[in-house]
Amino acid sequence: MKARIDIFIFADALGWAIAEKRNFASKLLPVRNRCETLLGYSSTCDPTILTGAKPEDHGHFSFFIKSAGPSPFAHLRPLGVLPELVAGHHRIRNKVSKWMAGRNGYTGYFQLYSVPFSKLPYLDYSEKKDIYEPGGIAGGQRTIFEHWSDSGKPWARSNWRLADADNIAHARREIEKGDVELHYLFTARLDAVMHRYGVDHPEVDKAFDEFGRNLESLADLASRHYKKVRIHLFSDHGMADVHVCSDLLPRWNRLGLRYGKDYIAVWDSTMARFWFLNEAARATATSWLNDQKDGVLLTDDQLKAYGCLFPDRKYGELFYLLPSGSLFVPSFLNQRKVTAMHGYAPEHPDSAAAWLSNVETLPVRELTDIFPVMKSAAAS
Repeated sequence: MKARIDIFIFADALGWAIAEKRNFASKLLPVRNRCETLLGYSSTCDPTILTGAKPEDHGHFSFFIKSAGPSPFAHLRPLGVLPELVAGHHRIRNKVSKWMAGRNGYTGYFQLYSVPFSKLPYLDYSEKKDIYEPGGIAGGQRTIFEHWSDSGKPWARSNWRLADADNIAHARREIEKGDVELHYLFTARLDAVMHRYGVDHPEVDKAFDEFGRNLESLADLASRHYKKVRIHLFSDHGMADVHVCSDLLPRWNRLGLRYGKDYIAVWDSTMARFWFLNEAARATATSWLNDQKDGVLLTDDQLKAYGCLFPDRKYGELFYLLPSGSLFVPSFLNQRKVTAMHGYAPEHPDSAAAWLSNVETLPVRELTDIFPVMKSAAAS
């Protein structure tokens, strides 16, 4: 029987407000606190968890960006003539996404979502490499798994491409062997269920109950193979029910500015990002967006405070953010309303992530603090 195992469990979208409201896993994980998140989505947060670096340092923020040269999507231009009902169908999108990933050798998470085929030839994709593998972080930072490998301690991690049931089964097999001292369990079902049903729904209750039982079972199994079991459960961001659908994109399209001639933009679920090709377009857009009541333009000072002021403006020159509970419908990510969403101002209570553990660790007050805890577990 080995002396100790540290099990780090990532639970996508397990927000602090949600965890506390449900009193989730409070007996198993009594050491718990709010963990400040970042501006953006999982594509922003997860590289920070894996490296301890801020977005402007590790180089990841959102998936789609303005192409700095020939676009990898240029050959999709002919598909821009397809009717939206056909072009936006999820089966077509999934097939084209898989084909594009294979054609371009992308190993990271890749999905075209609802980005119009007519706009794709102006865009590029940021997460071309698997961020969980060596060399996958754009800024060159080494991930926690590379540090674990250096430590000499045996470790294992989930495959983020697999379903929770598969990853939990894999964790059980590794724990039952009694060899690994460090394990990283990736789960994403809570995020998917809340997106579909909302934060409070019987199906969400079932998902939380099942997840809680799995945690208890893993802890019980580990206690039979290790003298000391340390469990750390954490998330990347929270989740909020959607109450307002913003039609800012169709209204913007009536403004008269030309995509690819005056500007390029990406409309994420809760945030629109713009690059301008002439100063007249910049002035018109800035004035118009300031007049809209749907959300707010973010200042450079705010972006800097969020750790998301990229010197090269890779992810946008102008950012327009919706308030918590609002959603662009349509956007480049979704054509219809999604019941719950994240990606709002990090300081909003619904945005905060959660840190839950059964032992005292180094303080975890924000996402950058998770990496030092994972690193110290390999050193002690």
